[in-house]
Amino acid sequence: MDLTNIFMIAMVMVAFVLAVAEVLKKTFNLNTQYMPITSVVIGIFIGLVLWPLADYPVYIMLISGFIAGLTASGTFDLLKAAKKEGEQ
Repeated sequence: MDLTNIFMIAMVMVAFVLAVAEVLKKTFNLNTQYMPITSVVIGIFIGLVLWPLADYPVYIMLISGFIAGLTASGTFDLLKAAKKEGEQ
């Protein structure tokens, strides 16, 4: 098992993490300052949910979920900054 597999799994999960985080943000009116930790928790949860479907050990899926959550958090911040820049 090398890092390439972990990053490939995380890249697939990023889309799911972004979608779930956005739905939770709109549904429960979450403050945007809590979105990074929310994204990481969602990523870890999705990694656990997808673990039985994968041929990888649970710790690989947890690490992939963590990376996916961090990536989704960075993407969220990047999109927020681009939206503010476009409004000016």
